[in-house]
Amino acid sequence: MFSCCLRTTRGSGLKKDNRRDHDGVWSHRLQSCRQCLWPFSQRGNNLTKANQGMTHTKLDEKVSAQRNLMETRTESCIRAQTVVEQMSTLVPSLNEGDPLVVLAFLCTYRSCTTPLQVLDLLFVRYAYFSPYSKEDEQVKSTLCSFLEIWMDKNPEDFCDPSDLFPLKYLKGYLTVYMPHCDLSVRAKRLLTQLEEEHAKDSQAKD
Repeated sequence: MFSCCLRTTRGSGLKKDNRRDHDGVWSHRLQSCRQCLWPFSQRGNNLTKANQGMTHTKLDEKVSAQRNLMETRTESCIRAQTVVEQMSTLVPSLNEGDPLVVLAFLCTYRSCTTPLQVLDLLFVRYAYFSPYSKEDEQVKSTLCSFLEIWMDKNPEDFCDPSDLFPLKYLKGYLTVYMPHCDLSVRAKRLLTQLEEEHAKDSQAKD
């Protein structure tokens, strides 16, 4: 009986040892597999981080581009608003005998707008005059003074042979509202002279 018990015990002990060896072999295999797979998993993580970095960079670039565009539009709106505000003070300041506002405007307006846009704002603002109003006659006289100062101060705004539209616009406005003023005659003569020079240059090139 004792021998049977001993055999059984030994048998169970051998089975336990075999299980331990079996478990050890599998644990060793799993560990080796993990070591083989570990670089690939790290590489995948690195690629994911790199993609995330690129995505964040692109998003930052888009955000900065949109921000710059909004800032540019805001600056343009502010400049346009500033020009409109200045335009409203030009003729009144001349009427009050203060030409410094006009001179300052003529020195700085090029950074915000063009001569044609200034003329358009000015002519839209003064597009109607009462036929028997002394106040409107005074406004016409002051407006002519401003335009004369402009032509004397910045003659290049009206004497560019490649762009005669500002001068044509000025001449057309004066022909309608102030046809007999000296400035209207001056604008017509200047336009005729520049057109003849432009025609001569074109013939010479041909």
